Amino acid sequence: MKTGPLVAGALLVLGAAIVVSLLAALVGMPQAAFGRLALVLSLSGAGSLLVGAALVRLVGGRIGSLRRRVALANGVGMLMALVNVLVASSLMFMDSQDVGLFALLLAFAAVISLAFGYSVASALMGEIELLDRAAARLAGGDLDARAGPVGSGEVARLAETFDSMAARVQAAFTRERELEASRRQLLAALSHDLRTPLATTRAMVEAIAEGVVSDSDEVRHYLRVIRGEVQHLSRLIDDLFELSQIESGAFELQCVPTSLLELVSETLAAYQAQVRERGVTLERRVAADLPPVLADPEQLQRVLRYVVGNALRHTSPGGSVRVDVRADGPETRVSVSYSGPGPEPQDLERVFDPFYRAEPARSRAPGSADASEGAGLGLALARGLVQAHGGRIWVERSATGGTLFHFTVPFVIG
Repeated sequence: MKTGPLVAGALLVLGAAIVVSLLAALVGMPQAAFGRLALVLSLSGAGSLLVGAALVRLVGGRIGSLRRRVALANGVGMLMALVNVLVASSLMFMDSQDVGLFALLLAFAAVISLAFGYSVASALMGEIELLDRAAARLAGGDLDARAGPVGSGEVARLAETFDSMAARVQAAFTRERELEASRRQLLAALSHDLRTPLATTRAMVEAIAEGVVSDSDEVRHYLRVIRGEVQHLSRLIDDLFELSQIESGAFELQCVPTSLLELVSETLAAYQAQVRERGVTLERRVAADLPPVLADPEQLQRVLRYVVGNALRHTSPGGSVRVDVRADGPETRVSVSYSGPGPEPQDLERVFDPFYRAEPARSRAPGSADASEGAGLGLALARGLVQAHGGRIWVERSATGGTLFHFTVPFVIG
């Protein structure tokens, strides 16, 4: 609802009441004249407001300059004041000489009002022009364009709103560029990880089909490698599909109360042969009184395998990997530390990106069964699965020069 007309009407009534009261106190106007004067002031004031508003609306809409609009409003206001004085003075039977003097004084006041209104409008236009130039720069592609502190009151709030909008536009554009770069990298990495096993498979199939390889033992070796590559492609496609489901929120977990002590023990037992072969020490420290967590045991075990497997791959012979599980407020924190160097500090936030590799030249060896981890999907899947459980996952460098992976899982409530 527009409050302008109501405010104008209230001011009109208040002004008429003040004028009549002052005249009664200073001039000694008879009591009978009060009513007539109040009626005259109210009617003339209301008529002036209506005529002035109509004139400003009719003519002002055709004037583009804000300076001229403000000057027009001041001029119309003074014109209406002059008309009111002339009408009131004629009704009060004032001397014509006095009426002429009043008219001259009001005309002079109108000139002053027009000059003052134009100067105020010029100052206001200067502030608005600053906003206009900043908006033009932003529209022209300069995402650093800001209006900065401009004016006061409504203009200052408008400048703050503009700067806030410009910052959000810049952040959105930067994010869009990052996403586009990420999509290009993802497509390049995916193309590489699909092309390599396909090229290997094609070369081996052609060698068998053309009789280049005829020895039965060598043919069986080729077939085993081909089968491994096909299995790798199948797992890679399955992992990509699963990752897209996790990121879209369509992945469903079957969460039940789960003992992390049992889950960690079972997971680490599967790595004992690899640990002995590599000459690496694998330790675990799990609090015996740890409450159960609300998790999908199968998916949470996959997270453990991804993180522990990554730690073992980056730990040199003679090194150590340790898994610590402890309570952390309303959550359980699982920490996997290893003595390997791990990612560089600038890459700590990227290790969970799909197809990220700390060493760009490193790729999965033909026939390797570790599809998702070799392709750089293991930690991306781990992050998605942890977040699907309502937890967090991050990596940091330890004070001793090693690497620490952490992830959390909420306890069972109730």
